[in-house]
Amino acid sequence: MTTLVRLAKRVPGSGIDAFQGQAGLAGEWSSAVPYGLRGATQALTLAGAYRRGEPACDVIDELSFDDEASVTRCLADPAFRRAWASPLLDPASVACLVVEEHVAKPGAVPASFVKNYELVTKRPDLDRAEFDRYWAQVHGPLAATIPAIRRYVQAHLSPGTMESGTAPYDGLAITWFDDVAAMRAGAATEAYARTRADEANFLAGELPFVITTERVTFPPA
Repeated sequence: MTTLVRLAKRVPGSGIDAFQGQAGLAGEWSSAVPYGLRGATQALTLAGAYRRGEPACDVIDELSFDDEASVTRCLADPAFRRAWASPLLDPASVACLVVEEHVAKPGAVPASFVKNYELVTKRPDLDRAEFDRYWAQVHGPLAATIPAIRRYVQAHLSPGTMESGTAPYDGLAITWFDDVAAMRAGAATEAYARTRADEANFLAGELPFVITTERVTFPPA
């Protein structure tokens, strides 16, 4: 399974409440995807996150396909590009990643949950293969010991995306929690401290993160 991820900010000057209300109604683009779309979700940044300032993005869309070739055909289709474009989004902010998932901690997602995305940038002195190996085989099992994490998925760049060298990030670390309180409790554990200390071994600097709630946009309810 290959996933197309779009991260974006709202148009400058638009209100948060108005944006989230309108974004929640968007989703008609799914009828314009004839290339093996298997599922799609939309994650909106929690309203409380804006108290700390502007987050890294306001909305994250994930579209799951059979393979990378299906994503490539979809992105090349003018009908899809027109349908997926949104006047709600700042075009300069839109970033797309094509990724393949590595499940670092399997687990059922609670009926009510928050979903955290960390935007990953590799340490510049590491080559891609070593970065992916360390993230999956060393750091992943370490992070999986944080008890509050219900599920943890690493989104590694797809082969074609790596070859193109155009991705704005080197991957996404995606974790699910019962709620924000559970996230905070997890951050107070020794397992969390060990995990954060290990980041310097393969990552560059701080990880921008976005805490969201999510809804299914395809298949339609």
